[in-house]
Amino acid sequence: MPSNIRIKTINHVGIPVWDRRVSLKFYRDILGLQVIPSMVDSPNIVWTKTLDGTMVHLIEPSDGENLGAPHTAFEVEDFDAAVESLRASGYPNISDTGERHDGQSYIFIDDNDGNRLEFATASGLRASSRVADALGYTTESGDNVVADSPSKIQILTINHIGLPINDRAECMGMYRDLLNINVIPHQVTGNTLAWTGMQDGSMVHVIDPPKSVGPRGDSRQHVAFEVVDIEATAEALIEADIEIIDGIGTRNDGQHAMFVYDPDGNRIEIATRGDHSETTRTVDENGYTNEDGALL
Repeated sequence: MPSNIRIKTINHVGIPVWDRRVSLKFYRDILGLQVIPSMVDSPNIVWTKTLDGTMVHLIEPSDGENLGAPHTAFEVEDFDAAVESLRASGYPNISDTGERHDGQSYIFIDDNDGNRLEFATASGLRASSRVADALGYTTESGDNVVADSPSKIQILTINHIGLPINDRAECMGMYRDLLNINVIPHQVTGNTLAWTGMQDGSMVHVIDPPKSVGPRGDSRQHVAFEVVDIEATAEALIEADIEIIDGIGTRNDGQHAMFVYDPDGNRIEIATRGDHSETTRTVDENGYTNEDGALL
């Protein structure tokens, strides 16, 4: 049965952290994300947002001892239709549906590689009086504290997420066939990953297993933040004593990108918006990309 899922954009990402007091020095003070009131009752989650409202949820261990897993939340056009398709899909670990304090509905499911995915409606569907302090601790009433960030970095949105996979063809059963995300030509060298794109230009990059694992571990899982000025961003990161991995690189579509790590070892990409709308590259159904008829 054809899937009825229609994804609009990335609503938020969930990033596991050990201690918000440490993590917010990176995400709030260096990257400039704004802390906002949480719309869930879990005291271990900090809600933050980029300039366009896309959210980053920093998630401390609920038991104080075991770091959780990252997840990606997709915003769908028709939540009920999405739930119907997800429940009929056979993918593992599907949750019950829920509703947050702002009226946002949600459901979770895993892909075959264990990547945790969330599907949700838009945020802010219902007014909320919730307030948060500078560390994101949220209460039902009081004064909302908007913590001024000294950051010079302007993060517009989430450009893409990178997900680790084991079998390219199998994973496309989720992202291409069930979620109806378009497979598009990638704009990097080699063919160790596939690019898929949503209607607003945000992307999911699914990445094959590495030939070897470096000293920082498997770095395929990552979040890519889109910035206004990557050169100014690099200068601000250096000033803040954040190590930039490999410097600023340029992709085939003109997109600039660099990588850093947050205090908990989560791999973070900083990128500009690429323009691959008129690429001469071609791609097959599993994301293997060709240029001038030759496989990259």
